[in-house]
Amino acid sequence: MYLCPQPTTLKLEKGMLYFPVGEMPEVKKTKPATLFEKESYRIIIDENGVLIEGADDAGLYYGELTLRQIMLNYRGCLPYLYLYDEPRYSYRGFMIDPCRHFFTVDEIKRMIDGAAYFKFNKFHFHLSDDQGFRAEIESYPLLTTVGSVRPSSNFGRGENDENPYGGYYTKKELREIVEYCKERHIEVVPEFDIPGHTTSVIAAYPELSCKGEKIEPKTCAGIFDDILCAGNDDTYKLIEAVIDELCEIFTGKYFHIGGDEAPKSRWRECEKCKKKLSDLGLHTMDELQGYMVNTFADYLKKKGKKVICWNEAIRGGNVDHDNVTVALWSEKTNKTAEWANSGNPVIAENFTPYYVDYPYGMHPLKSVYMFDPEGFKGLSSLGKASIKGVESPIWTEYVRDFDKMCYQCFPRWMAVAETGWNGAKNKNYQSFLKSAEFFCDILRGMGINPAPKKDWDVLPANRVADTVGFFKNTLTKKAIKQFLHIEE
Repeated sequence: MYLCPQPTTLKLEKGMLYFPVGEMPEVKKTKPATLFEKESYRIIIDENGVLIEGADDAGLYYGELTLRQIMLNYRGCLPYLYLYDEPRYSYRGFMIDPCRHFFTVDEIKRMIDGAAYFKFNKFHFHLSDDQGFRAEIESYPLLTTVGSVRPSSNFGRGENDENPYGGYYTKKELREIVEYCKERHIEVVPEFDIPGHTTSVIAAYPELSCKGEKIEPKTCAGIFDDILCAGNDDTYKLIEAVIDELCEIFTGKYFHIGGDEAPKSRWRECEKCKKKLSDLGLHTMDELQGYMVNTFADYLKKKGKKVICWNEAIRGGNVDHDNVTVALWSEKTNKTAEWANSGNPVIAENFTPYYVDYPYGMHPLKSVYMFDPEGFKGLSSLGKASIKGVESPIWTEYVRDFDKMCYQCFPRWMAVAETGWNGAKNKNYQSFLKSAEFFCDILRGMGINPAPKKDWDVLPANRVADTVGFFKNTLTKKAIKQFLHIEE
């Protein structure tokens, strides 16, 4: 029987339940007190029909999803069975970046449908970056009239378009997406990335940078020196205003404040930032970023929100543990392990192999499936228990259209879903491959076109060729082989 993700317990019994082809069998749904784990459910199929028991509304919803998957395996009948299921992780996320390339509400909804089908429960919506600000903010209108439009697109690798490129979601559209997700028991986690990746914000309000110079949203990928000034009170006012308006729309528990790839060169030259550092009694600019994290974690806590930030944001060592979850994507220090080993929450969305915008030659399906989110260096037993979930991002510098996004995400998001639901133990890749083939056909019927099977697991001999185009003019073939751990 093809199911994804695999249930915790499945026992097939003797006997079959028959019903007219094309119709649903009689289904009874209850929420008994005997189910305690959030999102858990039971399915019992016998001569009395189909019973779905859920610990909560999400559990009932997941039970219905699983029943639909079971029915795809049969025609006009169902086997008698007992199924119990509960998730390993409470956070099972996918991320979409509409900043580098914009996607319509309908396209976003289709990706949500694909993720929901495999029991993801968090949609991380990356709404701001150097190349465009994508959410309507009424109190700071230039964020969309100026910040959402870059003068051209010069990402290379096939795209050098000298025409202006823009787009943003109105508040009405954002609420529509939130409601669409709520129906599928998915929480939308908005991200307003600060203090770095804010060129589009500074383009709209240049006085919020350290130099105060007029700039434009970036037209290419990269890490840029101009970031929000940490010593300017008006910076904090804008951030609070954006948070206020987004919190009116995004009603879930989490709010993402970014924090990655924020070079401090401008801060080190800025008299306002240096004064702020001195006034606070801090010693490093990384600590000043930690102060910003604490400031907005406290601000969001008063709104009943928990903060997520990328792991670079805790490098100063002064981020309060109380209301912050760290999203691990790339770690060159042991800060994230130390954070987790102190019992503080971490979400694993490691660049290798969960960044699905990279070629299958770099991050093959098998690597995604076999990845252990609790396996990174330095974790204690408490640290492993502090891993609250997984997330897989699709960054879109080189993902220009919906079909390309589908190709990059599926079936790799199915592999992430398996780990998010069941953890990394007792995996059977060959069995998963059969399920992946089966459900890729289902996805095509939903208007989502996954990568063909021949691309899922590139042979070692071909992985360099599959990857070299991605790193063209950046890495040598020898360096790529070392990156891919392929012997000379």
